[in-house]
Amino acid sequence: MQYRLCVIHSFDPLGAKVGGLETFVRDMIGHLPDDFSFLMVGVDASGKRPLGKVTRETFRGKPFDFLPVLHYPEDKAREAARSLKESINFQFMQGLLRYLPAVRRVLRECPTSVDLQRVEFATLVKGLGVPFVQMLHGEGAPKLQMDSLLKSYRYVHNINEWLAVKACDKFMCVNPIITERIRQTYPANAAKIETQSTWVDTKQFHPTPFPANGFRIAFAGRLDLFKVPSLMFKTIARLRERLGEGVEFHYMGTSDPARFAEFEEIRPYSVLHGFKSAQGVADVLSNVHAGILTSEFEGMPFSVLETLGAGRPVCAIHLPQLASVIKDGVSGRLVARSNDQDDMAARLADAFVETHAAIADGRLTPEGVAREVGDFTPEYQLARIYENHRALQRRRFCGNAVVAA
Repeated sequence: MQYRLCVIHSFDPLGAKVGGLETFVRDMIGHLPDDFSFLMVGVDASGKRPLGKVTRETFRGKPFDFLPVLHYPEDKAREAARSLKESINFQFMQGLLRYLPAVRRVLRECPTSVDLQRVEFATLVKGLGVPFVQMLHGEGAPKLQMDSLLKSYRYVHNINEWLAVKACDKFMCVNPIITERIRQTYPANAAKIETQSTWVDTKQFHPTPFPANGFRIAFAGRLDLFKVPSLMFKTIARLRERLGEGVEFHYMGTSDPARFAEFEEIRPYSVLHGFKSAQGVADVLSNVHAGILTSEFEGMPFSVLETLGAGRPVCAIHLPQLASVIKDGVSGRLVARSNDQDDMAARLADAFVETHAAIADGRLTPEGVAREVGDFTPEYQLARIYENHRALQRRRFCGNAVVAA
């Protein structure tokens, strides 16, 4: 049987936007098995593709069908929207409704199931009559500092989450902590709620020797408020005070760090790389010593797995899911959370000082760091995604005889 996997998401896989969700979708295309074709219903960042029509594209040598329903330039997607009207997801929903007949027609051309990355679109996909797997990539809408519109529309997200759990064929969460929360919240649907972790592409992110000089810290991703960039920048400043001129901060992403007052102090010894492809991120990581994460919440961040896969330790403010890959003195250090940002910055700087010493005397090695993410490979994690869709399509489209066989 030939299968078709469809992703409906407000994103252009051929564009420059980077982040966990973007990596998730791009890797699904890049690692597509031979028995699958791929349909992307998404956003055209170039403004050149016709809306509501399928074009044939290629990504990492893999051909796929692209049906854009919205033109949305990359520069508008760099920071979180400030109003509902400006939101890419709101505009994408409008585009989906506008071109719904075309989307429905293409989905019915051959047996297809959808891998859905946001709960907001679940009821619409259910209405299209195709089986779908719902992913939940983070903690939904927690009551913490955020600069996305979720802070103003938490109740809407919670309703959409409830509807998505009811409507989907499978509900996949990126770490076991979220899985347990969802199962406890929706016990009647617990049987279809499972964990689907993210991964690191070890062909691109593999251990290399540490650079000989300095101590360079890297972060890749968007500088959203929940990632607490102010704490990140304070930590780098404290570390510079401790270790001197060799300390540098390397940022990969399209956000503007200057919107945070704390960045001004570290600007002279910061390198802003801007957008980087996956290979570009790997190249930067090969020239740094460690990664940093200061987020208040996460799913299972690609940036951490990629940094570890590249053989670079990560020092981070504690999140439960990180304990499975960040082992103190082996692949970095986890620092306990507190209510005092200056206190956390000082203790996180201490963790980097200890990591610097461990690298210098050979106690911490790139190969030892990379071993901690040995189970988080696309060969293992993505295989589960494809197999879920094979099972869905066999059950929906092939009849009882094939299912029994």
